[in-house]
Amino acid sequence: MSESYPFPDPRLRGIQEHLYRVRRSVQLAERCKKASTRFRHLISAIYPARAITELMLEAAFKQELKTFRNAVPKESREALEAILAPKVPYYYLIEKIRIHDFHRFGCVPPDPKIRKVFIGGPIKFVPRRGTAAYMVTAQGPKVVETGASRVKQQRPLVSSTGEFFDDVSSNYVSLETVLDAFLDVIPGVIAEFERLAAG
Repeated sequence: MSESYPFPDPRLRGIQEHLYRVRRSVQLAERCKKASTRFRHLISAIYPARAITELMLEAAFKQELKTFRNAVPKESREALEAILAPKVPYYYLIEKIRIHDFHRFGCVPPDPKIRKVFIGGPIKFVPRRGTAAYMVTAQGPKVVETGASRVKQQRPLVSSTGEFFDDVSSNYVSLETVLDAFLDVIPGVIAEFERLAAG
C-alpha cells in the first residue's frame, strides 16, 4: 500500500495488522497435534478477527466514512454494521466469543475425556404467572416462556465440547469452521472498506 494513499493510517494499517494476526494464529493452530494447544491458538485468533470489524465500526462512529456520516454517531456505526454483519460469516458469534472469553468467563479448551456443555450469561428469569426456562438441547438453546413470564438474555454463549452454538445458522460450529469462513471473505470486505474510506 502506497504511503500517499489517503487513508493508510492508523486505522487501515491496524486492520491489515489484525488480518495478519488472524492468519498467523490459524497457521500455528494447524501445526499443533495437541487439541488444547490448537484451541488456544484458535481462540487467540478470535480477538483480531473481531478487532477488524471493530476498527471499521469505529471509523463510521468517528464520521470518517463519507457515506455513513450522520449527526448521531451511533447511527453511523449501526448503518455500517447492518452492511458488515450479513457479509462476514459468524459475525455475531465472533463478537460473543470474544466478549465471553475476555469479560465474562474465559473459554477453556475442551477435555477430550468429558462431554461438557457450557452456558455463559447473563440470563435473567422473570417469573410471572407462568414458566420461564432456558434449556440446552442437541439442536441448541431453547427458551420457554408461558403466561407473563420472560427470559431476558444478554448475548448468551453456548458451547458443547469445544464447539459454539451459532444463532444465525442454528448449528454448533468449531473455531476452525468460524475462522476459515471468516478468512475466506474478510479480504474482500477490507477492500470494500478501503473504497469507502477513500471517499
